Amino acid sequence: MDTGLGKGAKDAVSDLVFQLQYGQFGYIVEADVKSYFDSICHDKLIAMLGNRINDRSFMRLITKWLKAGILEPDGYVKHPVTGTPQGGIVSPVLSNLYLHVVLDEWFQDVVKPRMKGRAIMCRYADDWVCAFQYRDDARRFYNVVPKRLGRFNLEVEPSKTKIIRFSRFHSSRKRNRTFTFLGFEFYWFKDRKGIVRAKRRTAPAKQRVAIQRVRAWLKASRHLPKKQFFKGLKRKLIGHYNYYYVRGNSRAVWSFYCEVIKDAKKWLNRRSQRKSYTWEKFKRVLEYTKIPVPKPTEKRRLHQCALR
Repeated sequence: MDTGLGKGAKDAVSDLVFQLQYGQFGYIVEADVKSYFDSICHDKLIAMLGNRINDRSFMRLITKWLKAGILEPDGYVKHPVTGTPQGGIVSPVLSNLYLHVVLDEWFQDVVKPRMKGRAIMCRYADDWVCAFQYRDDARRFYNVVPKRLGRFNLEVEPSKTKIIRFSRFHSSRKRNRTFTFLGFEFYWFKDRKGIVRAKRRTAPAKQRVAIQRVRAWLKASRHLPKKQFFKGLKRKLIGHYNYYYVRGNSRAVWSFYCEVIKDAKKWLNRRSQRKSYTWEKFKRVLEYTKIPVPKPTEKRRLHQCALR
């Protein structure tokens, strides 16, 4: 499933929800590549680039960049034979191209023609899931994908690779099946009209990590001038809202907000021996400093997905 140029992770998540809701899919293959950015084969990557670029000087520059030494903390210079330099300007582009050949083109040209039912792949960077109409198709793909990745020096992470029965017709079971993609957990939910809908919410593990990161920042920043402290807090909250506040995820975002505000009050009260704020006073400070409460950031849009 192609989300198109100029689109981000939230677009991929929204398009996947749309396809699950209106498509005929009952099984999900959730997979993860083990140490992906450190495992990219340089020779295979150069060969992929050579099929698209007819400029020897540019190709030599890319090769030198891939082979550039990395200075370790102990002063030793390490010359990598696999992987792309972490933090490099073109690393995301090269890594995306590698998986485009390894997964996207293979799925389109080889996998889909062999499927008995419908199948789609949704990938963003190194995070990807596949949806299948039939169980046998999902199992065949699940069994062959490690071999495909192995041909390109890649390996699946066994603990994060599995087949999930994901169907609206099984949503009423007590132990509902879910899967995660790009920080969201996908699940089925019956609305007030009795219609079963594909939903997403912040993945529990991502929620915990996000709270822990802001909590650590609050503790380390409690000594800052209040104006600077609240400005930083505002940035943290808005950043979280911008990504995670999508339709159907208000409960998780409000939970994040409440935890952060509670911790902010706690650490500000520890700036001195005296207790500086009661909840009544702290609420007035939040209003004065214009600390934003959660508001939806996702706009309704027409989903125009190209199936891959």
